[in-house]
Amino acid sequence: MVLTDTLHKRMVVFIVSLALFMDGIDATIINTAIPAVSHSLQVHPVDLKIALISYLITLAVFIPISGWIGDKYGVKRVFMAAIAIFTLSSLWCGYAHSLLELVLARSAQGLGGALMLPLGRLIILRNFERHELVKAMNHVIMVVSIALMLGPLAGGFITDRFSWHWIFWVNIPVGLFTIGIGAYYLQPILPQKVRPFDSVGFILFGGGLSALTFSLSDLSESSTNQQNVFFIMGLGIVMLIAYFIYSRRQRHPILNTELFRIRTFRISILGNLLSRLSFGGMPFLMPLLLQVALGYSAELSGLLLVPLAFGVLIVKAITLPIFRYFGFRQLLIWNTLLVGFSLWAFMMIGEGTTLYVIAILTFIFGFLISMQYSVLNSIAYADLTSDDLSSAASIMSTVQQLSQSVGVATAALLLRFCSLLSGNPILLTPVIFHQTFFVMGLFTFIPILIFIHLKAEDGHQLLKGR
Repeated sequence: MVLTDTLHKRMVVFIVSLALFMDGIDATIINTAIPAVSHSLQVHPVDLKIALISYLITLAVFIPISGWIGDKYGVKRVFMAAIAIFTLSSLWCGYAHSLLELVLARSAQGLGGALMLPLGRLIILRNFERHELVKAMNHVIMVVSIALMLGPLAGGFITDRFSWHWIFWVNIPVGLFTIGIGAYYLQPILPQKVRPFDSVGFILFGGGLSALTFSLSDLSESSTNQQNVFFIMGLGIVMLIAYFIYSRRQRHPILNTELFRIRTFRISILGNLLSRLSFGGMPFLMPLLLQVALGYSAELSGLLLVPLAFGVLIVKAITLPIFRYFGFRQLLIWNTLLVGFSLWAFMMIGEGTTLYVIAILTFIFGFLISMQYSVLNSIAYADLTSDDLSSAASIMSTVQQLSQSVGVATAALLLRFCSLLSGNPILLTPVIFHQTFFVMGLFTFIPILIFIHLKAEDGHQLLKGR
């Protein structure tokens, strides 16, 4: 079957959107099912966060080498294999009978996602002209936003009406359908000559990243050997330091650390890391607050998280005028303050709080954090050359996944610490969540110390002619 150029491009967008839809909905659908999964696997709800982190960690480790793998073995071939891995591991997740088995299955999902996400974007880049890219990517981003919005709602509905296992199995028909139409409609992208693979750098960076995040996660476990935890944490830090020293001597490192010499890029990376560290654990905390502390059903809990995604959608339509009016520096400083205050506003939520108030608070929070990410992700590319874009995108994706997983670990650690102070580490009351939100709000203000180093004119070149 011969396709017109327009129809072929529409099919490319549709196929990539389906793949990213699976990943987007999978990233949020598990949050509202955490209490049900923890009960089924007979573990404390806080301990289950390792299942969330294992997925994010695998993404962070393998995203930097996804482009190299695609170039070496063919982008279409690797992209289709990634969808297959993601689909099969979704089946495995639903059949998990222990926390360890669920963590292994989620890690396999992360491997599929790590190859699927960047290669899906690369397929669009290879099939569209430069002037067509914004429109094509907007379609994809809209689909991902819808997935993020439907995830909590679908997770709650499926958990209440069926069982938590189906939150993973819903991926299977979508995955099989995507594989079928992708194999038929996507054009092969031949393997290309690749640079030598930096195996030492991959081991140092991936191993250090995994060890550091796992140790932070393990600190919040209900029972843990702190001596082992701090040993693993120290090992992770040493490996990451060794990687940064090693990478400066390599022609083709896994991540090009020389880009950190560019001030706007450096500020964006540090701001992303610190911002997500402070409030990246909210999707993990909110379902626990609503279901465990307040006794809401999983379905209602998911419904109350939908306004957060609406806030994200609205920001996408108004970011450019806001950027032009305030400028990147001023907007980042003021928006960071507002994010911290919005976290403190969640301390209002208790047994007598109306559903409307909770929905409004989640909407405001979603709006503000989406604005934060939009500014940070834009300013990162302000002073980069076209030759730096590929490396910068890999670093940005890796940092986002790393900081998200560390954010979940930090939230779980704070929740565990506050529950220990209450005298009953098993019982999660609204007061314990209020204390956690207060500390997270304080953490949110820290990135302001980074953002004040921006100049008023930074990022203006991104707005010219647009």
